[in-house]
Amino acid sequence: MGGVRRLEHVELLVSNLDPAVAFYTDALGLVELDRDDGTVYLGCGLDENFDLAVSEGGTGVEHFAVRADEREFERRRERLVESGVDLDRTDGAEPGQRDGIRFDLPGGTLSMEIVRIDDSRYQNAADVDGLPTASSVHRTRSQVAPVDLSHITTMTAAPREDAEFLRDVLDFRISDVGVTPDGDWEMVFARAGDYHHDVALFDHPEDTLHHLAWEMRDVSHIRDLSDRLAANGHTLEVGPVRHGPGSNIAAYFQEPGGNRFEIATDIETVGPD
Repeated sequence: MGGVRRLEHVELLVSNLDPAVAFYTDALGLVELDRDDGTVYLGCGLDENFDLAVSEGGTGVEHFAVRADEREFERRRERLVESGVDLDRTDGAEPGQRDGIRFDLPGGTLSMEIVRIDDSRYQNAADVDGLPTASSVHRTRSQVAPVDLSHITTMTAAPREDAEFLRDVLDFRISDVGVTPDGDWEMVFARAGDYHHDVALFDHPEDTLHHLAWEMRDVSHIRDLSDRLAANGHTLEVGPVRHGPGSNIAAYFQEPGGNRFEIATDIETVGPD
């Protein structure tokens, strides 16, 4: 897949900003990195990159971003231009971002971004907690905090159209498709690298987010964070369970901002063929 890698960050709307941010830092263990014009940027704390941006105004996805290196960034930009996609340059508009291009997926409900970032020390932080540098980036990071974003499961009126755009224009690969008896694509799981899905698309015309998933080291890490959630008055909605597509172990809960989160580990990897 070259330089277009896994999910880099997601911006969500939340129904009430202050309780949501308090939950992200106190219960989920994220680190607040920046605030700007009503938007709060939070990260898992193993690098300087933000994983989640939130602003008040309802619920759902404002945009999601994948990371690219310089060569892949220019290749993807050229492919988007050749495909007639309207692009907005977002260079430096977000913390730690060097270059960015934002555009809408064909279904018309989801906005996506390709970014180059300043701090590229970690791509998959699932096994770095034992390294000396892992705890020195942000010492306020909780040891039960997720280690990275895992994936986003979106809602769209056109899952097949959006997935084929990801495949044909941005070189994602399709891992699994859920098909109705009439042959319509009702759910699609697409990957930008080796993980079974970075972006999933469910058929639903009225919402934009089914859930945002956070990567955990292992099952004991899911247990520890679940205990911390319970200690802070939050119960799991589902799980832990063995997921279907992707075969990962997962638990789901509703966070105070009004969105559903998943904590996940052991997701399948899939070769390019």
